[in-house]
Amino acid sequence: MGFFDDDDDPFDEIVKGLFGGSRGSVRSRGRQKFSEGEEEDRIIDFIEDGKNIYLIFELPGFSIDDVSVTIKGKEINIIAKKKEGEGVVGYLKEKIGKGIRIRKNLPDFVDSKRFDFTMKNGVLEIKLNKY
Repeated sequence: MGFFDDDDDPFDEIVKGLFGGSRGSVRSRGRQKFSEGEEEDRIIDFIEDGKNIYLIFELPGFSIDDVSVTIKGKEINIIAKKKEGEGVVGYLKEKIGKGIRIRKNLPDFVDSKRFDFTMKNGVLEIKLNKY
């Protein structure tokens, strides 16, 4: 039997004090959760203001020419893939060569018919209007 095998995890009280819930719980404030898990939280941000939402994706090593963004219905698809290995440091060629594919369902309050996106320094920003 390990030290933390019982139900009284000492860190739960700390988490409750800081975040108002237990570890693993997410407070969504009435909105759908967009990102899933710690790894994804590092590469995806969801920012909302009065009129728009902004989806921010970290795609290091890729440029605007390597990225495709499409939306069908409420599903957004992002594909980042280098056409050639030019300009890529050797140790990154394999990882970047495989590419990245991200598929997410958009929240219901987003107008998915019109969107803009920009890419700078490996950061993709997608701007969508809210209903």
